[in-house]
Amino acid sequence: MSYDAEENGSLPSVKKPAINPVLEGISRLLPGLLSILGSECEIVLHDFRDLSHSLIAIEGEITHRKVGSPLTDMILGVIRNDPDPPNLLNYLTHTADGRPLRSSTLFIRNQKKRLIGCICINRDISYWLAARGLLEEICEVQPSTFIVQKEQSESFMKDINELFNGTINEVLSTERIPVNLMDKGMKMRIVDALDKRGIFLVRGSAGKVARALNVSRYTIYNYLDELRSQAEQDKSKSANKGNGDLKGGPNQVN
Repeated sequence: MSYDAEENGSLPSVKKPAINPVLEGISRLLPGLLSILGSECEIVLHDFRDLSHSLIAIEGEITHRKVGSPLTDMILGVIRNDPDPPNLLNYLTHTADGRPLRSSTLFIRNQKKRLIGCICINRDISYWLAARGLLEEICEVQPSTFIVQKEQSESFMKDINELFNGTINEVLSTERIPVNLMDKGMKMRIVDALDKRGIFLVRGSAGKVARALNVSRYTIYNYLDELRSQAEQDKSKSANKGNGDLKGGPNQVN
C-alpha cells in the first residue's frame, strides 16, 4: 500500500514494540517537569529504536510535534558521528516560524551504557530576548566628560549634614589614629584631602571640619592658605624648570 504524507496530512500508523522500561519511567516525569519549568518550555522524549518515529512522549506546545515524529536532524548527526556523545546543554535553535529556542539534550543509556534515547528540553526565549533588548536600551548611559576613578564611588546624601559627616569621616579614616593624637602635618593632610574633594566649596564647611579636627576655624583657613600657597609654588617651580630645560639644553637634531 502506498502512502503520501502530504495527501493524508498525518504520519502513518506504525506498530511499535513495547516501550523500554527506563524510558517509560522517564516519560511519567514529563508532566511534572513541565509544571516546574513553565509553559514557555517543551519536554520531548525520544526512543532510538526507531529513529524515524522516535518521539514517544511530549509535553508542551513549542514545536507542535506529536508522538511518532522523527528525531531531529541535528541529533541524528550527533549520534551518527559519536557513539558516546556528551550531553548538549543550552544551545540555540529555532522553530520553523523563526522563534529562538534555548535547547538542551540529555542522552539516556541502559545498564550496558548503550544509547537508548534522549530527553530534550526546548525553551522559547523570544520574550526574554525582547526584555533584554529593552533593559539594555533603558540602562544605556553616555560617557561623562568628568573622569571618574575606578575606586571612586558616588553617594547620594539626604541632607548637607550627611554630606559633611560622611566625607569628613571617610577622610579621617585614612590616618588610622584618633584626632587627639594627630600632629599638624596629619591634620593638614586631612584638610588637603577634603579641599581636593571640594568640601570647602560648601558654606559652613570650615566650621564642621574645625570641630572634627579640634581646632579653630581660623586654623583651618590658615591650613588652606598654606596648602594653596605651597601648591602655587610647586606649580611655578615646575613651570620654571620646564622653561629652563628648553632654554639651557643643547641643540639637538633628530
